[in-house]
Amino acid sequence: MLVKICGISDIESAKCAIDNGANLIGCILVPNRSRTINHEIAKEISKLVKSKRTKQLKIPNTTNVNEYFEELAAEISRTGPYLVGVFRNQPRDDVIRIATELELDFIQLHGNEDKLEYLGYGFGVIPRYIIPKEHELLKEHADILVGQLSLPLLDSDLGGEGKTIDWDYINEKLDVGSILAGGLTSENLPKLNNIIGFDVSGGVETNGKKDLNKIEKFIKKGRSIQ
Repeated sequence: MLVKICGISDIESAKCAIDNGANLIGCILVPNRSRTINHEIAKEISKLVKSKRTKQLKIPNTTNVNEYFEELAAEISRTGPYLVGVFRNQPRDDVIRIATELELDFIQLHGNEDKLEYLGYGFGVIPRYIIPKEHELLKEHADILVGQLSLPLLDSDLGGEGKTIDWDYINEKLDVGSILAGGLTSENLPKLNNIIGFDVSGGVETNGKKDLNKIEKFIKKGRSIQ
């Protein structure tokens, strides 16, 4: 199972996440948020992430939707870590410029922007879908995302506020391999059909700051779920 630690804003937390086996390191690049990262620190984290990579990622050659995202998640796990920049309803030119300057591996799109417009810029794309409201949109996009360096991410309407999705809905109706976000902690990680990874931010914090012990515990628990 992939593990993404999001809201990283300092070198110590990034190093802790990487050393404990996080596959994806997420940095908030939306202006004026509590977890927004300083760009100079982001550049240092980018260098750190790249220094830990020794293997080349290969895009799976299957055209089967479910197989594709599972195989891509396995490839990311095998070859990572990777750096993810999180954006929300920002001008596309600004997003691409920042992603280029910080040498991001993935762009995560957390707003109402057209996610498909970001394919083909040389970055992986993690589009966020609000479940269940955007389930049909996810299914429409899935066929297009096959063959791309892209993994769907599922979140609640109030992403970033610790609210969980309807896990019963996901377990019964989700038919596209996706990363699960929303209110996760090391104590409540579920085993659900078609979930290929976990994304956490607040669930590894104490008093609004990243807690190294919680990061370590979450990664260990998340990666143990098959």
